[in-house]
Amino acid sequence: MLKYHRLLAIAACCFTVSTLAQQPAIVSLSANAHVCNAEAETARLAQNPQLREMARALVEFKPTKFCFILPDAASVTLLEQQPGYIKFDYKSQVLFTFSQYVVSGTTLASKG
Repeated sequence: MLKYHRLLAIAACCFTVSTLAQQPAIVSLSANAHVCNAEAETARLAQNPQLREMARALVEFKPTKFCFILPDAASVTLLEQQPGYIKFDYKSQVLFTFSQYVVSGTTLASKG
C-alpha cells in the first residue's frame, strides 16, 4: 500500500509541474494596436514597414475585411510568436498583431 501512495505522490507532482509548464503566456498590447484576423495578411504586412503603415492608415479611417484597430489596451493570451508579429487569443478569437504593439513581456497566466 505504501508503494501505491508513493506512486500517486510522484504522479501528482509530475502532473503539477507539467501543468505549470503548459500554462499560456499573457502579453499586454498597447491601446490602438493594429490587429488582423488573417495570418497571411499579417505576415505580408510584417515584412514591409511602409506597407504596414499604409494599411494602418487605411484601417484607422475604416476597418477592412482583414484588419482593424483595437482601441483599448488589452492583456491577451499569446499563442505563437513569429518574426515581426504574434498570434494571440482575445475573447476566444484568434487574432494577430505586430511586435511593436506588444508592450510587456510574457508572464504565466494565473488561474483564478
